[in-house]
Amino acid sequence: MLIVEDEYVIANDLRLLLLEAGYEVLGIADSVAEARLLLARQRPDIVLLDIFLKGSETGLDLAALLEEAGVPFIYISANDSPSVLDAVKATQPSGYIVKPFREKDVLTALEIGRYRHAHGVEVQLRKEKSLQIALTETLAQARPWPDKLLQAAGLLQEAISFDLMAVRYEHGSESFTYRYYRTGFDEYQALDQEAFLRLINLPAAHLPQLRELDQKFYDFPRCYGHEAYAALCRQHPLLQGIAKSLRMAAALVMPVVVGPQHRFMLTFFSRQPDAYRARHLALLDRLEQPVALTLERVLAFEEVARLSERLRQENSYLQDEVKTTANFEEIIGSSPALLRVFNQVSQVAPTDSTVLILGESGTGKELVARAIHNRSGRRAQLLVKLNCAALPATLIESELFGHEKGAFTGAHDRRIGKFELARGGTIFLDEIGELPLELQAKLLRVLQEKEIERLGSNTPIKTDVRVLVATNRELEKEVSAGRFRMDLYFRLAVFPLTLPPLRERLADIPALATYFAQKAARNIGRPFRGLAPEALAELQAYAWPGNIRELENIIEQSVIVGDGQRPLVLGRSLASALFQPAPPPAQAAGSGPRPAQPPKDLLDVKQLQLETEREYILGVLVKTNGRVRGSGGAAELLNLKPTTLEYRMEKLGIRKSITAAGPEA
Repeated sequence: MLIVEDEYVIANDLRLLLLEAGYEVLGIADSVAEARLLLARQRPDIVLLDIFLKGSETGLDLAALLEEAGVPFIYISANDSPSVLDAVKATQPSGYIVKPFREKDVLTALEIGRYRHAHGVEVQLRKEKSLQIALTETLAQARPWPDKLLQAAGLLQEAISFDLMAVRYEHGSESFTYRYYRTGFDEYQALDQEAFLRLINLPAAHLPQLRELDQKFYDFPRCYGHEAYAALCRQHPLLQGIAKSLRMAAALVMPVVVGPQHRFMLTFFSRQPDAYRARHLALLDRLEQPVALTLERVLAFEEVARLSERLRQENSYLQDEVKTTANFEEIIGSSPALLRVFNQVSQVAPTDSTVLILGESGTGKELVARAIHNRSGRRAQLLVKLNCAALPATLIESELFGHEKGAFTGAHDRRIGKFELARGGTIFLDEIGELPLELQAKLLRVLQEKEIERLGSNTPIKTDVRVLVATNRELEKEVSAGRFRMDLYFRLAVFPLTLPPLRERLADIPALATYFAQKAARNIGRPFRGLAPEALAELQAYAWPGNIRELENIIEQSVIVGDGQRPLVLGRSLASALFQPAPPPAQAAGSGPRPAQPPKDLLDVKQLQLETEREYILGVLVKTNGRVRGSGGAAELLNLKPTTLEYRMEKLGIRKSITAAGPEA
């Protein structure tokens, strides 16, 4: 017990009475100042408090401090005037004893006061728990943020009365503020920035000052009332406008940190200057952790939803791209060799069998893989591609199977691999012959067990993926040489499909050449007048070691050097240097002429190709004023990915500083 009484006789009588009743007396104070010193040393369970004491402060002033600290107190006073009693009620004491008092009055008041305080604490804890549950449930709802925050404002009103509530959210450079102005018992008006500034008669020119206020105002939790709030308003136009226009006289500020990146700032305003006390901050402090956890979970779910939607849109785009560029209608040709491939694709596509696509470089293996996927039951899902020769061995495993955070140096976040990304769809592994032996064993396990493990994890993840692979190597020879696992080869070669080289599809060359010429002419904005007969003859006389890819390049170069006013012919330098006649059908020895040999000046020819390509790219860059990316950029005009064009520019020694005045190389 602590006794605060300035009449020594009364104070001593109380001390003896309490000691005899079994209470411990911490001390006697005859002023508020002395009582504060005693309270700083030890917290009493209950305080007997006189109203009028020595000094300028009264028991009513000390009562406010005790209330904030949660220490129950009982008044002992001879003053029972109505004005004093009204002031007493406002401090919410646990009892009131009128002087002179009897021993029984004191002991009874103490018992009742202790019970009332304990019961009040229990009730308050129940209310606080109910508020916490209601807040977390409200914030977790799948509703727009303004609606959720409005409902949360109504829940907080009973515990922290306000006339205006503001919620500010910050995430990096992103921020927004919601404000709710109380207009009735349980009625609120949501205010956007424009409506709020109009309500408080504050010009938009003050917005920079408001942002500066945000940085200082929300540094730490604090209550502002009476003179403290008035002083704050004198410093900031926003608060001054709120005080003047809305007659606000007090504020309570509470920052809530949500994870490492998100921050919410709550501000409550009231027209009552003593509306906010330390107990309100203590309540918000106790609510902060569960509310912050809920907000963190909600924001995480929203982020996942946003990423999922983005991924869905990307997948949809990729699916549309596949449907428009990877079907039989876009695989040009009708030669018997190509029709056999079409027949095989039609047979295997509806199944889930693994397909091994064989063929020389440039024969269109990726296009056939896309056609298989597009005609399968998995066509609504994603086709994921990985070129095993395009990545170093140390990264292929992470790309295929993903990794956990910290699995290796540089693994700052968890990442899913291509197999997880292709769940329900198809994965296409190009250049499978380049896969290192240690990864061949892991791929074999994936194919057998239908499950993967991320790097840094020992938890298996089930997969539902169809596997297509391609190579230009002869895998049987690789197996014999010990560079490719025999068991993996047989697992992959469930349905081998060999693409014919272009030299075995000479009948398809006119259609292919026409298609590529139209495409190139369209890209550079030049008319196409058809192919000259002599050009077709030269094209069909060539052996095409680079297959369809080489044909496309040759046609594009011819379109560039042509004038677009007459049927397309091949430049004489290209025709004489590039085109090696195709070998005729096998003949008996001595029964016919021997085929021509390849030219000896292939290096000169390659240099000519590079110079032609360089001049073409430079011309397009001048047209776009040096812009590579974006709408109307060089990459779009050339129908190339920006990264591909930038790579070619680097290889050809073309700088990016190109303007309409001319190229700089």
